[in-house]
Amino acid sequence: MFEIVDSHCHLDFKDFENDLDKIILRAEEKNVNHFLTISINLENFPKILKLTNKYKNVWCTTGIHPNNVGMETKKCEDLFDTLKKNLQLNDKVVGLGETGLDFYRSREFEEKQIDYFEVHLNLSGEKKIPTVIHTRNAEDETKEILRSKVKIYNSIGLIHCFTGSKELARIALDNGFYLSISGVITFNNSHDLKKIVKYIPNDRILVETDAPYLAPRPFRGKRNEPSLVAHTLEEIAKIKKKEISEMAMITTKNFFNLFGKVKN
Repeated sequence: MFEIVDSHCHLDFKDFENDLDKIILRAEEKNVNHFLTISINLENFPKILKLTNKYKNVWCTTGIHPNNVGMETKKCEDLFDTLKKNLQLNDKVVGLGETGLDFYRSREFEEKQIDYFEVHLNLSGEKKIPTVIHTRNAEDETKEILRSKVKIYNSIGLIHCFTGSKELARIALDNGFYLSISGVITFNNSHDLKKIVKYIPNDRILVETDAPYLAPRPFRGKRNEPSLVAHTLEEIAKIKKKEISEMAMITTKNFFNLFGKVKN
């Protein structure tokens, strides 16, 4: 029997508040036995912590999504201290983020996004805790930060829901980062992403849902949930010309290698 890890989901979202027990059970029936639920702001972090206490196989991160930096008033040094304290609250806080850059809607908070991104990377290097990176309509700026800051801070981590270019993939991989693949890989227009998946070394690939978003085919447009990560993994296995059981073992091993605080 093989295990699957959903390395990026948002179980604290309202989408799941009425049936989370059933969602966890459905996932476990599909061999999804570990869940990393991702923080997007400081306000909801206590709710995320409660989930990790309630469910033995749910782990979490702490951080601020780039789209939420405008709501935060903390200076960088204060944010650094707050995130550092959050990491110490519970053994199940195993990562930082999601952080990064998102200029899809606006560049209003571009400088603050960059500053907060660097805070996460800095703390990642100090504590040797993985940072979960989000990047959207900001590839050039993301490449520059990966080139210029990761080695200075000795950061570790991954780019989640990877849909970028081969150059971004190469820069991330060259800096020791992992790449996580979502249900987008199952979409009809994912030809370029399929080429990237072929390019990613087997020891650097992860699989995720980003639930409740980005449900894989044939569930596209519906609420995503961790049980559906198996459909994404199956597509990755086809691209990599491997059995789904082998791909599950590969991605699960990679997750535990990166997130060293997670106990199997």
